[in-house]
Parts: sequence; C-alpha cells; structure tokens
Amino acid sequence: MKKLTTMTKGKVSIKIFLAITGLLLASFQVSAMADTAIETSNESIISPMPEIGESGSAILAIAEEPEASENLSLWQKFENRYHQAGLKVKILVVIVIYLLFSLILLLLYILINRTIKTRERKQASEIKGIYQDELTSFLFGEENQTFEFTGINHEINRDIFINELLSLHNNLYGEAATRLRDLYFNLELYKDSLRKVNYRKWNLKAKGFRELAQMDVKDANRDIARYINSRDGILRMESQLALVKLNEEDPLGFLDNLKYELTEWEQVNIHNTLDYHQIHIESFDRWMTSENHSVVIFATRLTGLYKHIHSWPQVLSLLEHENPKVRQVAVKTLDMLEVAENAGPLKDIYQQDQRLEEKNDDAFYNLNMDRNRMAAIEAMASIATPADLTFMEQVLKTEKDFKILKRAVAIIAGITPGGPELLDQVFERADPELRKIIEITKQTAAQ
Repeated sequence: MKKLTTMTKGKVSIKIFLAITGLLLASFQVSAMADTAIETSNESIISPMPEIGESGSAILAIAEEPEASENLSLWQKFENRYHQAGLKVKILVVIVIYLLFSLILLLLYILINRTIKTRERKQASEIKGIYQDELTSFLFGEENQTFEFTGINHEINRDIFINELLSLHNNLYGEAATRLRDLYFNLELYKDSLRKVNYRKWNLKAKGFRELAQMDVKDANRDIARYINSRDGILRMESQLALVKLNEEDPLGFLDNLKYELTEWEQVNIHNTLDYHQIHIESFDRWMTSENHSVVIFATRLTGLYKHIHSWPQVLSLLEHENPKVRQVAVKTLDMLEVAENAGPLKDIYQQDQRLEEKNDDAFYNLNMDRNRMAAIEAMASIATPADLTFMEQVLKTEKDFKILKRAVAIIAGITPGGPELLDQVFERADPELRKIIEITKQTAAQ
C-alpha cells in the first residue's frame, strides 16, 4: 500500500512539474516577444537617426551585440532573462525549481527503497530456507540434542522463525507438534507474540492473537479479551476465535459481554473453530436470554446443530420473542430437534405471524413474516400426522404466499391416511392457482 501511494505521488508530481514548466516556457516566450516589441518601438520613436558620418560606428555596434550575447554562458543568459522577467514569471521559476528538486528526491527515494526492499526479500528468503532445514533437523534429531538456530536473536529473524515454526506446527500432530510447542516456549518466542498484542497496527495484533491461540498460551486470555468489542471487525473476530481456543473452562464466555452484532461470518468461524478443536459445550441456554439478539440467534442455531434436545423448552420460549428473526431461527431449530411436541407451538407461531398486519413501509419486516410462516410449515413436514390435517386445510384456505401453499400441499400429500383425500376435496372448491399447485404435486408424486 505504501509503495502504491509513493508511486502515485510521483506521477502527480511529474504531471504538476510538466504543467508548470510548460506554463513557464509560455510565459518566457510571451515576455520575450513583449520585450522585443517594446525595444523595437522605443528605437523607432525615441532613438535619433544616426548621422551619415556615424553610420560605420552604428553598424559596428549592431554587429557587436550578437557577438557579446553569444559569449554569455547558458546560466548567465537564464539569469539575465530572470532579472528582466515579471513577478509572476519569477514565482513560476521558483516553483519549477522546487518541484524539480522534489522530483529528484522522490525518484532517489523510490530507487533506494526498492533496492532495500529487494535486498530484504532476498535475505528473508535465504533465512527462511535455513530455518526450514534447521527445524527439520530438530524434529528428526535426538530429543536431548542441543540445537542452535542461526541469528535467532535478531528481531526480523525471530519473526521469520516464528512463522516457519507455526506453519510446520499447523501441519503436524502428536509428538512432533508437542516438540515444536516446547521449542516455542523454550526460546521464549511467546514473549514476541505477546508484544504484538500491544502493537498499534491491527494486522500485527491479529497476528499475535493467532500465534498465541495456536500455541495455547493461556496467559494471554486477559489481554485478548480486551478486543472483543473493538471497533475493528477483524480484530473482534480474531480475538473471539482466540478465546474460543484458549478459554477451556468457558469457550464462549465472551458472548456475555459482546456489545456489537455477531455477524454471520463470525458465527460461521466460531462454529468451525468449535468443530475443528472438538470443543464440547453442554448447553447454550445461557445465551438465549441475551439482550444482544445476534447472540440469541447464534446460541439457538448451535442448539439445533448439536442436537441439544434438553434445550427444547428454552427454544420453545423464543417463539414469543419480539424479534421476528429470532422466532424464525427458533422454528428452524425446533425442526432440527424433531420433537413430536413441536406441532402445537409451530401451529401457534404460524397463526400468530399470519395475524400480524403487513407494514407497507417495511419490506424486510414483511419478508421475515413470510419466512417465519414458511419455517413453521417446513418444520411440520417431519412431524405432521393425520391429526394435523385440519390445521393444514386451514393453511390452504387462508395462505396467500405461493411458496408456502406449494409446501403445504406437498406435506398434506405425504400424510397417510387422509392427506390425498383432503387434497381431492379442497381441489373441488379451490381457486385456479391452488388447483394448479395440487395438480403439479399429484403428477410429481405419481412419477
């Protein structure tokens, strides 16, 4: 990013320099033409005509002027022209000289910086190869063997060494991974990772979080927990993932104090971290009463994903939640739990959201209402019995959404006995749209 900014500034400086130079040359040309015109006019009006006797000396003087001008150096000519020029032209000259000097310095900086960066990359590549060989020798060497790593006390080399050690550790398991972790602590590399947590740059902080979490440095919990409500979204997520790994007693304890919305991406990453490290949490009920609705949604989803049947009553209570998105997730979770007692509450949530009036000025609200009803009907698919046919018939009579009607017809067709017969009765008094849905469903079932 810095390189791009430097190059952009260089291009801007060159354009400004060329523009002002052109303007200066034009000004000089205009000034020269004006001076010539004035001199010619003054000579024709003021200067007396040379006498016949003086013609030889006049001609000689005229002939000597070009010769004297030719003897002047380029700098002297420029200096004479500068002194004769007007104030605006002098200002332009100063600006051009300043820009020219700045441009030269900028080009020198770019060249020197590029040379330094190229040399650093070359050195980093070389030391990286050395550390790869040394770490390989360390892993396959004897456990009690004393081993020294090249230039490990140099700050830049230590950072390269940490990167290579963590990269190797991430791909190993068992005794080899344990030896690398012991080496990380024996060389006190954890201190380098802890220092990164306190750096100002967000990318170095995040890097420190990842290093400490991977090497299981539990002493860093308190420092990392300070960033769960950081304004920077990346820092928030990195701190959350690190705490999931490091806080063995309460992996999701940070959710208690989370003030920001837990994004979908953060939820996916936390869930993947729980799975990857095989972290078991007995119950998510504690977060279903959180004031942060995104936390409630996440806890409810995890309840369904991990099949926590014992949390069924708590999920059931969320059907009365003020947030329609929470109710929608609760319905889907009840569907995943596949509890037979869900039928009654699912019918209630469908009827409750159907009675709610649509808001003409809030499309998202209306969309959530449709999704809630659809989720309730979808959840009925796995638990519906002939006793639920009366409710399903009522859905066909009152529902307006095409997708919900289509799914309801499919569910009724799969309920035996009584489902196909109910569809035949409804078909006789149904409107053309519902008749078409029933016909398509029967044709699909026949195939």
